[in-house]
Amino acid sequence: MKKALELEYLFRDRPYDPAVSPADYDMLCVKSGGAELYGEIMWPDGGFQRPRPCVLLCHGYPGVARNDDLAAALRRIGCVVAVMHHRGAWGSQGKYLISNCVEDVSALAAYMRTPAFCERYHTDPDALFLIGHSMGGNSVLQAARRVKELRGAVLLTPYDPTAFLRQGGAEAVMPLLETGRILHSDGLDAILRDMWEHIEEYPFAKAFPEVKDQNLLFITGTLDTIAPAWMVTPLWEQLSAHPTRAVQRLVELPAAHGLCGCRIAAIEAAAAFLDDVLAE
Repeated sequence: MKKALELEYLFRDRPYDPAVSPADYDMLCVKSGGAELYGEIMWPDGGFQRPRPCVLLCHGYPGVARNDDLAAALRRIGCVVAVMHHRGAWGSQGKYLISNCVEDVSALAAYMRTPAFCERYHTDPDALFLIGHSMGGNSVLQAARRVKELRGAVLLTPYDPTAFLRQGGAEAVMPLLETGRILHSDGLDAILRDMWEHIEEYPFAKAFPEVKDQNLLFITGTLDTIAPAWMVTPLWEQLSAHPTRAVQRLVELPAAHGLCGCRIAAIEAAAAFLDDVLAE
């Protein structure tokens, strides 16, 4: 049987075939918490076997760092990819909060499994993956605790919003929050209060009972000072000690927070993870 993904096109274009519909993209517009979220939906050409795996790609805080190279690569190998801007970020309606980001991911995941979405984009509702970078890693992990129909999740240099808060209080996280002045919110104090309100819920280690048998890939940077690799350690140690049939991996790369020096390696690791999960 033909494989769901064609990894040979991860870094090169597929040959043109006039007999199939071309790869393309369109605007993504969907509601979460009463607010309209905007983004982009990308799909591969019609030469791929259908239905297609689907990926929701989530940005971090404040959303200035993009992962367009990853999105395009996954589309080339056969995925439908949705790139979403959270509430209050980059034109999307509503107010930005860390908890709203978690709700946004859950809402988008539910939308992307509806019959209408799957029919329109020729996707498999049972092959939905979440990928999140930095604070988006937290959004994806927390959503994975709630959304039970996921095929897997990828966390790129994930940021635990409670870690520095527990160590140093508000002073430890304000330098990060101050980079979010472009966000539409009720102010940095409101975002900080939201973090305090979820300090018992959001530690990565607390996610273990719900995700212990989930397909998971963690990619960390050994040079990362924003979301140091040790943020993942408490959860990864629990996962490593737990017998499971799920595909669970930790990939450490010699890179800083944006994985800028290791983009190819990160994309290859993500694609290989999706491919192995889909082969199960």
